[in-house]
Amino acid sequence: MRQWLVAVVGALGVAVAVAGSVGGYDDEPSQILFVAEDASGKVWANLSLTGQRDKEPFVPMVIGVQNLAAAKITLDRESFWLSDLDEVLYPMPTVREWRKGYGRISMDRRMVSTGGIPWQVWASSGRFSQTNFFPDLQVTRGGTARDVVTLPQGYGMADLMYFERPRQLEAGRPFFLTVMAEGWEAPIRLRLTLS
Repeated sequence: MRQWLVAVVGALGVAVAVAGSVGGYDDEPSQILFVAEDASGKVWANLSLTGQRDKEPFVPMVIGVQNLAAAKITLDRESFWLSDLDEVLYPMPTVREWRKGYGRISMDRRMVSTGGIPWQVWASSGRFSQTNFFPDLQVTRGGTARDVVTLPQGYGMADLMYFERPRQLEAGRPFFLTVMAEGWEAPIRLRLTLS
């Protein structure tokens, strides 16, 4: 029943967003989506919110992962990191570090977009695994971190995640998201740019 409720709420949110854009509302930012895939899995990164946080110590992005491998995989905080052209790594902060240095989570949750990430398809087929890497204390049921997830073949997850800000993050300058799941033979790496 819980998965059904998540799917219905998600579908309503998408319907409202679509109705708003069809109705001529132009205040929603355009989607900035990157996708990479290999035989083991597929990774999406929606950077629609990332470019709007240019003064913060941490950068937000919505990340989706689908396991295509036959074996189950496990993802945790150390499975995700950013890097720059100089191969400097920028990991996820701990929840404590993030809460201390970042005050926009409630606003980010209202503004976030999962556009282009097929989490509704996973949810409707019972193949969506919930995570909560950065819990919002303003939401009673969202205050607990769920930052370890196991994905059987065909299952997916999507979450709003934060990383240390790369030193030279600016429009047009490439940076990279790497996802290395326990159970994959090699990482999946996306080349990202802000427009």
